[in-house]
Amino acid sequence: MSGFLKRDLSLQAVNAKFYLCFVLAFAGLAVFTDFAASFASLYLVIFAGTSIMSLFSYDEANHWEAYAASAPNGRRATVDARYLLAALIGGVVFLFQLVLGLFERSNDPVYAPAYDPLTFLHTALLYAGAFLLYAAVILPISYRFGGTKSRIVMIVVVAAFSALIAVGATSLQVFSDGDPLAVLGRLPALLPLLGAAALFISHRISRHIMAKKEL
Repeated sequence: MSGFLKRDLSLQAVNAKFYLCFVLAFAGLAVFTDFAASFASLYLVIFAGTSIMSLFSYDEANHWEAYAASAPNGRRATVDARYLLAALIGGVVFLFQLVLGLFERSNDPVYAPAYDPLTFLHTALLYAGAFLLYAAVILPISYRFGGTKSRIVMIVVVAAFSALIAVGATSLQVFSDGDPLAVLGRLPALLPLLGAAALFISHRISRHIMAKKEL
């Protein structure tokens, strides 16, 4: 599995450089302007998901599934490696979102009190969990239909998860610590647990899809 993971990581190297430059640019905007990082945060999740999907296009172009099938348990190993990569990217989304949140400032007196360290942490967990859910949905679809056909499905998935993130981020802002319903604003922070569970189930589904291709 390590060889398949190294291959996927090497293909993500260019994306990782752009990812880092993007975060630094928006962190600078958050420091020196009243720019809200919520748009950048949403784009981080979408870009991370797109980077995962791009691997399936590489697979098709390089006939990677045929190579994997020739190795002992190769198709199973390539699925395992890609899901491990998705989990790692989820961690990167969390860290980058945390950086954006720490650098963000708000000039809005209504929302300014909500921007405390705990809210930064909960927001980072929200976006990381959303990415894990996104990956859990899009990975088996990509294994079933391939990189090209699954892009159509991705449009619907992106729209759904954009709405999910928007609702979660709004709840973190609306319910302040002094509100008796403040606990509702913390519920999105549990999203990584749901995302991890969904990714586990998705992993089993993708393994089943690839096993059927070997028959």
